Amino acid sequence: MIHTDAAVDNFYITAREAKDTPSRAHGVGEETEFVQRIYGASLIRASCVLLRLSLSVVVTAQTLLQRFYTKKSLRDYDVKLVVVAAIALACKLEGTDRKLRNVLNASRRAAQRHEGRPRSMLAINTAEFQELKSDAKNMELVMLREFGFFVHVLPPHPFAYTLGAQLELDKELVKRAWALCNDTSMTALCVRFKPAVIACGCIYLAARELGVALPTQPSWYRIVEGTSKRNLEVIAETILAFHAVDKIEYTDLSHRARSRGEGKRTDRGRHASRDRQDSKRQRDSSRDYGGRR
Repeated sequence: MIHTDAAVDNFYITAREAKDTPSRAHGVGEETEFVQRIYGASLIRASCVLLRLSLSVVVTAQTLLQRFYTKKSLRDYDVKLVVVAAIALACKLEGTDRKLRNVLNASRRAAQRHEGRPRSMLAINTAEFQELKSDAKNMELVMLREFGFFVHVLPPHPFAYTLGAQLELDKELVKRAWALCNDTSMTALCVRFKPAVIACGCIYLAARELGVALPTQPSWYRIVEGTSKRNLEVIAETILAFHAVDKIEYTDLSHRARSRGEGKRTDRGRHASRDRQDSKRQRDSSRDYGGRR
């Protein structure tokens, strides 16, 4: 029996909570939120490739982004800014050093590529860079506060490999399940189910795709605590829904997008004034997270 209990796992949400997110309460449609979360996760992946970061950093950053939007709305915090903060936090969690200016430029370049815009580097001696850097630091503190400073992330990949070995599965099936694990953090699956359950869902979908029969007497997934056939179906359906998305486009849903006429702002989607107020009292106790670059 594989036990998946963690010391603190209060970031997991129910199916009802997954439908009644803060973004949904602010008028963001279900499909729009689904696509914007995928956009943020895709931007993280592309940015990490430019930064030459490992898969563990990618999965950690994507998971932090998904967790954050179970607590806060896309209306209040633009996905591009959350992407930068999530990558910066993930680098620290995984012990990988990357300067914030490099993270900012990588995410900017990744967004330009995705949106088909010409390349434009962010000069460090400009007011725009200083403002973006300040906003990103503040965003990190806001995220840490919302997480209660508990930001541990455990990816499903090791569980998929271990289950494959225990069940003596074909190498091609395990390889396909591993690839599907990469897709799970593109959606909110990583906040719906624990990593071992997600690994079971990936094996279930991989076996279905390859036409491989899995043990039924007893049911193979019973080896993982808390796993049910319904959970496996939900995970498989969500992954397939992600694969079915044709176009992933960025949509600025933040409140300031409605009031651009009041003043020119950059396309980073800042909620800076409230972020600074929210995080000011955190700075003295959190300098290791936001103060050193």
